[in-house]
Amino acid sequence: MKKKKLLLFVVSSVVFSTVFTYYYFLYTNEYEQGSFSKISKYQADKVFQTRLLITEIANHLTFLVPILKNMFQWAVPYPINYEVILQIINIFFLNIIILSIPSLMKIIGYEIRNWISLLFLIPLSWNYIIINGMIDGAGLYYPYDIPSIAFFSAGILLFYKRNWSVFYLVYILALLNRESTCFISISCFILFFRHDKSFNFLDSYQGNKEIIYHIILQAMLWIASRVILSFLFRNNPGEFFEEPHSMIEFINCIFTKEKHWAMENPIWFITLFMGIWIFPLILFSKMSIMSKKFLVVGLIYLVTLYFRSNMMETRVYNELNLIIFTSFIASISLIFPKYIKRVA
Repeated sequence: MKKKKLLLFVVSSVVFSTVFTYYYFLYTNEYEQGSFSKISKYQADKVFQTRLLITEIANHLTFLVPILKNMFQWAVPYPINYEVILQIINIFFLNIIILSIPSLMKIIGYEIRNWISLLFLIPLSWNYIIINGMIDGAGLYYPYDIPSIAFFSAGILLFYKRNWSVFYLVYILALLNRESTCFISISCFILFFRHDKSFNFLDSYQGNKEIIYHIILQAMLWIASRVILSFLFRNNPGEFFEEPHSMIEFINCIFTKEKHWAMENPIWFITLFMGIWIFPLILFSKMSIMSKKFLVVGLIYLVTLYFRSNMMETRVYNELNLIIFTSFIASISLIFPKYIKRVA
């Protein structure tokens, strides 16, 4: 019975991931300077070109295009081309996210029914498809967005299990995908660093030597990747760091009802994550210690976004989508104890 339920969960994940990806590609478009075609040819602006993993994978899978055409073109209502390879990759990484959520919830102190993980697609769809493109937003697609969430979840799980050989393979791949990989290290440090109330530096160091060693190693890898990628693409156009647009000006547009490049009607921004972020704030005291720590990571992520990204773009909250969702599930555990069991 358990095997049948697990198989049904996996199949459901594949089906819903495929539906998500179909509409994701249908209602979004590309930013010219950071388009997947330019990244794949190493011609994108610097800030986008360093995020090259997914297009590199797609470049090595182009041999599948004629095979897929011969086998499935009759069933697909649009040409099977390079973009379809990107869709398949997106489905793969989205499945990693969904299938990893039950294990991630255990780490932060909760045991959930597998099907609850599928609910992650609701706020994700709201951010990436509905207000990003279907209703009002800029409707931008970048190939590295969904994979960055998958690497984030997988990285935390592998760090927790001390599976270092696989962890560092995943971590290095994640570094080639997006610089936000550093939040794997930040999350692991905040979640797994052990200390007691009477903090003693030497005792804390002795009890956390392994964690400190790996966090330092990851920091060195992160810096090395930034330096190497920056050097390789030093002649590309643009800058390595975006100068974010003013969030204050955008918020002002909400009150003045003026149009903004990110949203025709900025009032939609207040529905970010479908509003589920309000539950962890209201029910914070009822959450486990580990889920509270995870929310701290979310706060650090928000502060970083303010200085480094265009926060008015609903697609920039990559890893935060997972933090908000798991915190939401943790916060409502007392309301649905039959489906969400607190174990720590």
